[in-house]
Amino acid sequence: MGMGARTRLGIMSLVASQTGSVELPREVTLFCPQCETKVADKGQCIAELVRVPGESITGFIVKIIVDCRNCGCHDREPAASF
Repeated sequence: MGMGARTRLGIMSLVASQTGSVELPREVTLFCPQCETKVADKGQCIAELVRVPGESITGFIVKIIVDCRNCGCHDREPAASF
């Protein structure tokens, strides 16, 4: 990820038939919790927002999970620095 680049999170699993992403502020950096590879939109480690059943008004909560092609880590929450 280049200097000043923002981390993008995919939203495909949140909204049916929608693709796209949301950007985090530049001050927030996400990493693979296993190998510490930086999360990037089109890098070796990507992250997405996913719906999981939970206690809320809508019946689900939203989590961030990683899919790291560097070490194979999948479906775990990322580490973060602020």
